[in-house]
Order: sequence, then structure tokens, then C-alpha cells
Amino acid sequence: MRFHVVRHGQTHWNVQRRIQGQLDSELDENGVLQAQERGLDFASLSLEAVYSSSSVRTRQTTEHLLGERKDSIVFMDALKEVHWGIWQGEMWSDIEAAEPEMVEAYHKALPHFHVEGAETPAQTQARGVAAMEALMNKHAQAKDEANVLVVSHGAIMKKILGHYLAIELTELHKLPALPNCAHCIIDVNNTTRVVTQIAGEPIAQTPWNQYL
Repeated sequence: MRFHVVRHGQTHWNVQRRIQGQLDSELDENGVLQAQERGLDFASLSLEAVYSSSSVRTRQTTEHLLGERKDSIVFMDALKEVHWGIWQGEMWSDIEAAEPEMVEAYHKALPHFHVEGAETPAQTQARGVAAMEALMNKHAQAKDEANVLVVSHGAIMKKILGHYLAIELTELHKLPALPNCAHCIIDVNNTTRVVTQIAGEPIAQTPWNQYL
């Protein structure tokens, strides 16, 4: 079974570098085009199921990915982005200037990271992996050639992929962020999970390859 995990398209807040987290923002014109183009990956692919974060930007992305298709969509809060607490809605440039040490602590998953109301990297990863495992177990009886589409967010996706590649959270900051509409693939066979594609490229051709 193959899980296709796709990040949402570009939003106005992405361009502004405003911290989205679990606040809602909408795709901009470029984000719509990104999602429509990514939809070509699935145009001729039969989908066992479609799951999406319940955030507006992922809902919009999923709709544009599917286009005229009539696949039913299950929306899940567990697939939402990192909750950034009181940082949500702020500009990254302001937070980076005001709290550089705490920003570094987050990106490097250091134990002293603390922002009021925010998830730690470990909490985000645990939530994301638990959601993915629940879906993988739900479809455990599907045919080997079955495809499941999951639409989520960049930071939580990176942590999920890191888990399945056995990359420490403290190492993930060394890898590039997943671009908007990045298409990643996890092949699932019983209890085996193998990441085969990162952002549309075979993993062997990406910087993630150094951790294999």
C-alpha cells in the first residue's frame, strides 16, 4: 500500500512569513495553481481513501488536487500543523528578532523550548505519527497496490517523515523545509514503512539520503 502525503499549496501568510500554525489562512493564486498541478500526479490513480487536515488551506488544496474527481474526503484535526501557541499570527521576522534563542531551541528540538500554548517538536511528531499509524492500520487489509492520499502541513510532515527514517528530531533542522505541495510517499507493508519519495524526488536523490 502506498501513502501519498502532500503539503498544502502556498498561502498569503506563507509569502508574508506570518506564523500560521493552527490558525486558518487561504491559498493564494499561486497556491491554487500548485495544487492543480500536483493533482496531475493523481489524475489517473485510483485512491483507496483521501484524508486531509481540517485547516482551510489543506481543505482547499485537497479540493484542487482532486479537481473533478468525486472521492470522499475525511477531515482530521490530528493532521493539523504545529500549534505555535502565542506565536501564531505573528511575523517570523519579529519573533526571530525578539526571541532568537527560543526559535533556535524549537528548530533544534532542544529540551528548554517553551512558548506559551505551543506544542514541543516531540508532541507534534507523536501526534502526527499516531494519526498516520491509525490510517495505516485502518487500511491494513487493502490491496498491495492501493493508494491513500493524505494532505497536511510542512512542519508536521517533516517530523512524520523523520520518524519513519529514524532521524533524530535534533537533526531535522539540517534538512530543507518541504516546499508547498511537496509530494512524499511512504510504502506500507504489514508493519514495514519505507519512505521512497521526498517532494517529488526519489529519496536517494535528496539530502535525506544521507540518513538512510
